[in-house]
Amino acid sequence: MLATRTITDTNTVAITRTFDGIEEAAHRVIAQAGGMESVIRGAKIAILKPNLVAGRDASTGSTTSFELMKAVAEEVRACGAEPVLCETPGTEFDREATYTILGIEKFCQENNIRILRVDPEGGEADWMELRPEGARKLRTFHIPQIMKEARLINLPVLKTHVVSGITLSMKNVMGILPRPDRRNMHTFGIGQSIVDMNLGIKPDLNIVDGSVGQDGEGPLYGDKADLQVLVAGRDSLSVDLACCELVGVNPRDIPHLRLALQQMGRPWWQLAGEDVGLIKRFRLPEQKALYRFIFWLMYPLDYPYSWIAERGKHFCTSLYSTGLVGTRPKINEEKCTHCGVCVDACPLPNVIDLTTLKVNPKTCQRCLLCYEACPENAISVKGYSGARQ
Repeated sequence: MLATRTITDTNTVAITRTFDGIEEAAHRVIAQAGGMESVIRGAKIAILKPNLVAGRDASTGSTTSFELMKAVAEEVRACGAEPVLCETPGTEFDREATYTILGIEKFCQENNIRILRVDPEGGEADWMELRPEGARKLRTFHIPQIMKEARLINLPVLKTHVVSGITLSMKNVMGILPRPDRRNMHTFGIGQSIVDMNLGIKPDLNIVDGSVGQDGEGPLYGDKADLQVLVAGRDSLSVDLACCELVGVNPRDIPHLRLALQQMGRPWWQLAGEDVGLIKRFRLPEQKALYRFIFWLMYPLDYPYSWIAERGKHFCTSLYSTGLVGTRPKINEEKCTHCGVCVDACPLPNVIDLTTLKVNPKTCQRCLLCYEACPENAISVKGYSGARQ
């Protein structure tokens, strides 16, 4: 888990297709990568770190598939260890609401996976400090205390990202940090901060979920990419470079991968499983300078904001809750028949008012289930290029 493991001459990256099912493919790719016993090595706890950035399920390419998490949990238990899920969504999303939308509680209960709810705002009780040697910008950050004794299994999704270009193994571990540290990463420079973070955190296993990925304006509202592939390995940079090959992305076009290659060197790995070649050439998000600046500005503004705001409230969450910015559903009164399908589709209370035909931006988590369910095409989504307008 901590930065004590080095890449050896037997550094393996395993690739397999999921045509026979994600669970079957997951068991296979774990075996190809060396087996779960070589990952657990006598530990009693294995942290499962999926990508649950928001309430958009795996069929959209936004989040890690339940089938992959289930197979990994089975492998962990077979080695005598306890699988523990630890993940906090993006700062602008509420953890409990996200878990509700995705059905995390039910899934974990059915599959005997413990949920670790660390305090997302930090604090000594839940967190330990890391100061990785060689870090250039993110010189100090925190990880859950439990990771001192646990193995870390990183389960990212193969998808694009409007801020970082692409999000794979190296970026995904960011979701295990408390929100103040994530704020620092955005403020100091996300590319270098991702590299610095990976100097301190080295997952014991990465399995990138490319069963369904996301192209274009990811990580939430891009185009679904039916890739049907899993990629596994110990070294995060090796795995990410292999993923780039599958989707035709030049890693030097991705800031944190370019910096990692410059500062860590290009790793060598041995391919196991299938040599599948190019599956789909990804379209990277348009890097709009104004958008990137406004997005970055929210984080330094959050420092003074957090001094006066209620604990757990951040500038970006308050800004999004106004309904003035970001992706947000809107009901077309002329098309709406008041059928109530949107209300039934929404897993959260007090979001849609059928009397006023308004969507409450303070409670809406922008999962777009209402938009996708509406039989009358009466819901459009501002800030979402793929939606009906």
